[in-house]
Parts: sequence; structure tokens; C-alpha cells
Amino acid sequence: MSITFRIATAADEEGSPTAVITARQLAAFRTFLRREGERIGTVLLDPDADKGAFLCYRFEARVCPLALASIARLFDYATDVIAVVEEAQFRGRRASVFRDEATGTINLTVAPTSDAGLELDLASGNAIALLESLGLGTESVGDTAVGTIRQRLASPAVRRRASEQGMTDYIERLERLVASAATDESCRLEWA
Repeated sequence: MSITFRIATAADEEGSPTAVITARQLAAFRTFLRREGERIGTVLLDPDADKGAFLCYRFEARVCPLALASIARLFDYATDVIAVVEEAQFRGRRASVFRDEATGTINLTVAPTSDAGLELDLASGNAIALLESLGLGTESVGDTAVGTIRQRLASPAVRRRASEQGMTDYIERLERLVASAATDESCRLEWA
């Protein structure tokens, strides 16, 4: 079992736009992401299934480094796709592709994952130890304001306790995650 730490905002509570795409558009999108990833020297698909394998219907794509117009062209400038990509870019998130088994549709929506993939996915024991070192208890599901986390990360006592428990690497990764959050009060650190 693992626990994932991520930044959540008020926009996460409102829901995200969703677009229905075709298998042909999906194939073109995956090809485009691979080509652009090679061009700019970064991985844009997560996970990237083997190129010879049947279409993968569940993955996340980095869309922030790409031009909205170049992505929209792949989908014939469909307004629902543009809304999804624009929202993902505005929020600094990835786009998520998944197949809805109930309806059989292929959907594109805003992912909960940050574009840079800064989320921490830790084994439960390590996650609980990290929470304890931050003074946040041992519940495997929870949230707290990003401001609170920033204060705790700045505390020498927290740093010392984390170092004693061998959590220094996790603290540094958590700092990078928290640094990606906006400074408004709606941002919070969630874990589950």
C-alpha cells in the first residue's frame, strides 16, 4: 500500500471539464506527444505503453509545455477538448485519458497530477513516518493548509526530527511539491 501527497485547490472541488474523443484522435494524440517529447527532450506520456501495443486507454499527458493550438488541431478544434487542455494548462496540471467502461467512451479530462509530476507516492510506512515528523499524526488520509506545511518545513525541530528518522529526502521532495503551490489560502496538501 502507498500514500500519495498532492496539492489540491478550490478548483478541484468544482469539477473539471471532460471531452469525449475517438480512438483515431487518441492514436494521433499519443503519436503527437511522443514526437513532441522527443523534440523538446522530455517525456510527455505517463505511462507510455509500448509503441507496438494496442492503444492504452489510461494515461496522463503533460500538456503545459505544448501550444494549445497544436493540440486542438489534432481534435479538429473541438471546444470541449480546448476547454480541457486550457484548464489543465491554466492549473498547471496534466491531462488524463481514460476509458469509461460503462459507456465505452474515451474521455479526456484534467488530471489531479501536477504537470511536473511532483506528487509524492510513498510506501505507507514511510508516509506515516513523514506525517509524524511533520507533527500531523498518523492518519493515512487527510489534508492541511499549504501554509501550515510551509511553517513546519521551516522549523529546525521538524528538520532535526526528519533527519533522525531518515526522512531528509522526503522532506526535500515535499518542499518541491509545496513550492509548486499557489500562495492563496485555498491550496492544501492532501494525502491518501
